[in-house]
Amino acid sequence: MTTGLRLRLLAIVLGAGLVPIAPLAIVLLLQVRDALYARRVADARARIAAATLAARESCGELRGCIERIARAAGGRYVAAPCAVHMARLGEELVLCEEPIPGAAIELHEDLGPVREQLAALDARLLFTLALFLALLVAVAVWLLERGVVRRLAQVDLALEVVGAEHGGTALLPEGGDAVGRVGAAVNRLSERLREERQRTRTQIDQLSAANRALGAAREDLQRSERLASIGRLAAGVAHEVGNPVSALIAYAALMRERVQQGKDVGEYADRVEREAARIDRILRDLLDLARPREVRLERVDLRRAVELARSALEPQQVWNGVALDAKLAADLPAVFAEEHYAVQVFVNLLANAARAGAKKVRVAGRSGPDAVFVEVEDDGKGIAPEVLPRLFEPFFTTAAPGEGTGLGLALCHASMERIGGSISARNGERGAVFELRFRRFVG
Repeated sequence: MTTGLRLRLLAIVLGAGLVPIAPLAIVLLLQVRDALYARRVADARARIAAATLAARESCGELRGCIERIARAAGGRYVAAPCAVHMARLGEELVLCEEPIPGAAIELHEDLGPVREQLAALDARLLFTLALFLALLVAVAVWLLERGVVRRLAQVDLALEVVGAEHGGTALLPEGGDAVGRVGAAVNRLSERLREERQRTRTQIDQLSAANRALGAAREDLQRSERLASIGRLAAGVAHEVGNPVSALIAYAALMRERVQQGKDVGEYADRVEREAARIDRILRDLLDLARPREVRLERVDLRRAVELARSALEPQQVWNGVALDAKLAADLPAVFAEEHYAVQVFVNLLANAARAGAKKVRVAGRSGPDAVFVEVEDDGKGIAPEVLPRLFEPFFTTAAPGEGTGLGLALCHASMERIGGSISARNGERGAVFELRFRRFVG
């Protein structure tokens, strides 16, 4: 009894220590990481800003002078305007400034040393926290052993005597602190064992009350199930709207940057309008999962649909570092579909491939007598065999909690069925392969 109690107390104390320390460690590690990266980025930006200012003030249009200043700052001269002013490629930060029109100073800053420094700091910080936690647990266990475990061992022995229908003097000394007063309760228990009949009647009353409580709990469970359905619908809305909302945020940032530069933002305004319209259609489609509506099929160019999906994903963080290889021949026939549904299917498949760790996604098409087939193949981690049969079920997901709702592929399946097509999945040589079948356009 005492060994099991000691183990449970140890687990309780350890858990109580980890509750405050775990989030504290996470917060500290995140703050240290952000501070180190911010300092490295700020230093690189200060260097390239200083080099740009020096080139403007002392070099004018002289390329040789600008090259010397760029090398002194750890960068290089580029005879072209900046494509982007700041970008991160893996462990490398790329900064670009234009000292004169048509030329730029480009600085490549290696962030690898920051990661190594973080690893060393993380190890020391975690070791310190683990040492503090071990000390806390040791002190708490010692106090519990002295004040609780030993006395409860005596109570356990006394309860064994009570079970043998002891009668006579008191089994345990009474009084003292809270644990000591348990002795009085054990002594009273030996007398109450003789009142079995009254206790039985009391238990019957308690069972009746429990039955009433069970009925109330059943009603609460039904209400909870209705609320859970509403929650799943809300989660689905958040999942599907997340992609276009991310695109809207990215386009807004690009528009603000171009406005500050005095450049035209008409193209981005058109994209913002298109993504907002896509959000409206997504919300309608989620409702259509339970209440399908009649679609209006039209001629759709799959090459355009893939390019629209690419433009929707490119500004998003999830697409960073992913290359799209679209091998759709110029003579690939058009299909019967709604462009919105086709674009939404490609957006979901490309985003899922990126989340699965893919670095390259290949989109290839071929035509048949009455159908057009498109394969979306990635080099990610593939699909587990036990997952394949349930892949297109609504709300089925293998993602971690908070990272997915299981509606993306279910909506792809529903969208393809609405336009008279189909979707299937299998594992390829390296990753997952999704095959889409569209009805061939005849006009």
